[in-house]
Amino acid sequence: MGTEKESAAKTPVLADWVGYWVFVSYLSGPNVDADEPAKPVRAQPEAVTASFLLEDYGELGLEVKRNLADPTIFMSWGAVLYVQGPPPEVREQIDRTVAKGG
Repeated sequence: MGTEKESAAKTPVLADWVGYWVFVSYLSGPNVDADEPAKPVRAQPEAVTASFLLEDYGELGLEVKRNLADPTIFMSWGAVLYVQGPPPEVREQIDRTVAKGG
C-alpha cells in the first residue's frame, strides 16, 4: 500500500495523454434521422472503438476530437469502456518529431 505522499504525487495516466491521439472504446446509440431530427430513434447500443485526439478530461468525462478540424465531442464516463494512449517512448518520439517541425 502506498504512502499518502506517494498517492498525492501520482498523476492520472490520462494527464500524460492529453494532446495525443488515443483509442477509446465507448457505447454508441443510433444516429438521428437527418430528415426528422426531432423524432426519437430506438435501437440497441453498440460498442465502438476509434481514435480520438484527447483534448481534456474531468470528473464528468472526456473531451475529444475525431479530426483536428472537427468540433470537440464530450464523451461521458458512462459511455466510455476503455481508453488506450501512447506509451512514454511513443510520446517521446512524437514530441521529437513535432519539435523538428513535423
